[in-house]
Amino acid sequence: MRGVASVWVILVSTLLLVLTAGAGEEFREPGAPCLSCHDTVTPGIVKQWEESKHSKVGVKCYVCHQAKEDDPSGFDHFGYRVTAVVSPRYCESCHPKQVEEFSRSKHAWAAFIGPLKPWYREMVKQGRDPLSQETAMESNPREFIRGQLTPLYPDSGALERIGLLDDESYYQENQVLGCLQCHGSYVIARDGKLVDGWPNNGIGRINPDGSMGSCTACHTRHRFSIAEARKPETCGQCHLGPDHPQIEIYEESKHGTIYASSGEEWNWDVPPGQWGPEDIAAPTCATCHMSGFGGVVESTHDVGARLYWELQAKKSTPQWDDPSKVPLGEQKPDEEQAKRGRAEMKKVCRTCHSSTWVDGYFESFDRVVMDYNRVYEYSEKLLNQAYDEGLISRDNPIDELPEVMYYYIWHHDGRRWRMGASMMGPDWTHWNGAVDALMDKLNMMEEWLQMKRENRELEERVSRMESRKVCAPSLSVLLALLPALAYGVLRRRRG
Repeated sequence: MRGVASVWVILVSTLLLVLTAGAGEEFREPGAPCLSCHDTVTPGIVKQWEESKHSKVGVKCYVCHQAKEDDPSGFDHFGYRVTAVVSPRYCESCHPKQVEEFSRSKHAWAAFIGPLKPWYREMVKQGRDPLSQETAMESNPREFIRGQLTPLYPDSGALERIGLLDDESYYQENQVLGCLQCHGSYVIARDGKLVDGWPNNGIGRINPDGSMGSCTACHTRHRFSIAEARKPETCGQCHLGPDHPQIEIYEESKHGTIYASSGEEWNWDVPPGQWGPEDIAAPTCATCHMSGFGGVVESTHDVGARLYWELQAKKSTPQWDDPSKVPLGEQKPDEEQAKRGRAEMKKVCRTCHSSTWVDGYFESFDRVVMDYNRVYEYSEKLLNQAYDEGLISRDNPIDELPEVMYYYIWHHDGRRWRMGASMMGPDWTHWNGAVDALMDKLNMMEEWLQMKRENRELEERVSRMESRKVCAPSLSVLLALLPALAYGVLRRRRG
């Protein structure tokens, strides 16, 4: 028995030596060591990777997950330093052109243009680096924006009024699972541990290595599929809803209805630069904004490169010169760049449409934007009049009716009006856009202000009557009736 046992010990030892001799190379050409565990622990991830182009060309786990020396999110994982936050810096080694284009896009700056703007401005004001992990640890971005009273978080006005804005037991977690999910969070890492801002896959995520963005927002891990990124549903995970309903507009458009009826039959996996009208019957978001479609334009990961107008802004101008200036409000319209972008967009349109069709549509679209701008200027004038006359207070910028209506006019209805026109969504242009802005919000704003002026006039008349020692009971009755009288005036006018 001892002889048999000795033979087994020798055989097992020899086998272990053979298996472990190449283990270092296996990890440096990673795959099997990671997969042997993760096939059981996270089988979904392994299956996705096996179906990806990465697996077909030999891009294995450690190629992407090996943490860079200066990345604070790196941690020891069975003897190897890895990171879960694979930022654009990691993708850049194989995709430098795409990362460079993305880095100068609004997508990369989405967190600082959007929900983290107040924090970014304050850090710059203090002379601190907003991309530094040290800055974020000393002044937590998430905690900073919580409790801010600003139209950037439109619910903050109501929260202030009811006493919850500064209540520590009210989390405002809708900022985390709402705004930051699309715009991107600030991921803070300490000693290899992700201590804040994680999990998050937002397009403008601030990463521990100091980079901005998340490629997997559109190319979901671990398939990283170009076909997925070309389909409108991918863009629609963020570009939807009452304030930027691009996916709903697309679905209503002729392009969207063609996609809905025959998109399953289209060729989605054509390599970049080769995709063209022979592969699809109608454009998707990526076709117009990113793809080198039909070879008539260069592909780009700067999604604003082919646009003329800023449609999300309060007042539309030609495209801004530099997204990095937007958080500080230092951006300026760049008409020359906007014209070049429009020319590029028209090239894509002309792969399927005549020049007459294309030029005619854009001329009408431009007039829609100019119409909206006129209405915006009028609504802004009304709001400022209300402030100047003391009808509303500047203390809380988003709680009184004229402020809320003004916000809806530009942020909701006005965007739908402009975006609907840009993407051939007639219902969004007219009913959900222009009509909602004018007949509903602007009318209500005007009537409310007129009612407040009439109320003030009545109060002044009552005050003058009191000074003349008119019968006190009569005055009390009149004062009690003021709200009802004002409501009656408003109802008659809106009726």
